[in-house]
Amino acid sequence: MNTFALEIWYDEGRVCTFYTVRYVSDHDMESETDKFFEKYSSTDFQFRESALELLHLITESIGNRYGAIDDFFDRNKNKAQALPPKPKPWIDEIKILGNNFPLRLYCYKISKQIVVLFNGGIKSATTDQLSPDLSFKFNEAQRFAKLISENIADGMFQISDDERYLESFDGKKEIII
Repeated sequence: MNTFALEIWYDEGRVCTFYTVRYVSDHDMESETDKFFEKYSSTDFQFRESALELLHLITESIGNRYGAIDDFFDRNKNKAQALPPKPKPWIDEIKILGNNFPLRLYCYKISKQIVVLFNGGIKSATTDQLSPDLSFKFNEAQRFAKLISENIADGMFQISDDERYLESFDGKKEIII
C-alpha cells in the first residue's frame, strides 16, 4: 500500500475534529475526502443534494453538536464505519436522511472527539462490496483503518492532551503512515 498522511480536514466544530487521508506522492495533492465531496457535490451531478446533506451531518451535527457518538457510527464495515448512520427517530438530523440514502462515506472513529474520513461512493446494490462504485473504496477504507489502529496501538501516534487532535510519538502534528 502506498504511504499516506493523516491531515486535519475539519476542526472548526466545537465537539469533534475530522481528519482525512492523502496519499503521499508528487501527483496526488487532494485528500480522499475532498475527492468524494468534489465528485458528488458538483452542480451537474444527480447526488449533489445528498452530498451536501452528508456534509452538513458531518460538520454541524457531529462536529458542532453531538460529537462522534455511537448513534452516528452504527454502519460498521469491519474495521471502518460508513456514514450516514441508519435512521433513528430520536435524532432529527439522522431521521430525515431516510433508509435509502444513496451515498456512503467511509470513516474510522478513533474517539468521541476524533474521526478520520476516507472516500466513498454510490450504494447501488444490497451490499457495499457488490456496489461497483463502492467495492474498491470499501477495501481501501479497511486498509486505512487497520493501519491507523495498528499505529495507535504501537504508540506511533497518540491523542493529544485536549483529546481533539492526533500527534506523532515525538509530538509533531504531521503523521505519515
